[in-house]
Amino acid sequence: METNGSEPYHSSLNTGVAMLSRRLFNSCRKFISRQPKSDPDIVAQQDRLLAVVDVLEASSLRLGSTSHPDYYSILKVKQSEAANRDFSRQQFKTLVRLLDPNKNKFPFADEALMRVREAWYVLSDPVRLDKLERQIRGDDVSAASFWTMCPYCWYLHEYERKYEDCTLRCGNCKRTFHGTAVNPPDSESMVEGKDQYYCYHMSLPLRYPVDGGSRFELDGKKMRIKTVANRVRVKGFVPESESDPESDPEEIEVEM
Repeated sequence: METNGSEPYHSSLNTGVAMLSRRLFNSCRKFISRQPKSDPDIVAQQDRLLAVVDVLEASSLRLGSTSHPDYYSILKVKQSEAANRDFSRQQFKTLVRLLDPNKNKFPFADEALMRVREAWYVLSDPVRLDKLERQIRGDDVSAASFWTMCPYCWYLHEYERKYEDCTLRCGNCKRTFHGTAVNPPDSESMVEGKDQYYCYHMSLPLRYPVDGGSRFELDGKKMRIKTVANRVRVKGFVPESESDPESDPEEIEVEM
């Protein structure tokens, strides 16, 4: 196979590479379609060149009235197919293979690979995908709220949607955490008449009793069994309407 001097692609693709360098995507695509398909090595290079062209052209498009690139076109999936994570993953892997920087030496291949990874980052996550689709529909996402949980004290918080994926400070333990959206508390976990919810309920024996009694033997010594019996911890949550974010929600323990 004849190569273009020190360039890692065939000399017959010089014109297409020049068009790509000038970002003439449509002209480059037409050039590739007119090339012979007799040599498998050249065909593989044409596929890599075409992958760069398709991804960069798709990334120049916008989704509706938003500022987001057309992630669907970048991964070559229809909007109705985006929820099918297996299909989206297959498209993602195909493009990553074509844009592999160890094999694809065409101009802007690294930029195209970055765009593919950005599209996969959004479309592969149900929360981010739902947020994107609501923005496309024109829903007032900024006015909507979302629930998040402090991973240190388990308190639930409700914030405006614009704070999603931001660093937040818990009003209870005062520690910072990543504002990842979680499901809101359901009716079954709520404490009736209070802005609180049950976060766990368990009974945990620490040792098995001997002869049905309340003691056990360890190295010849009789020890008393200590258990946590039917203890319910109740946590509070901070609603969006709470005027003072520094106030501490009530936390109580109830022995059943």
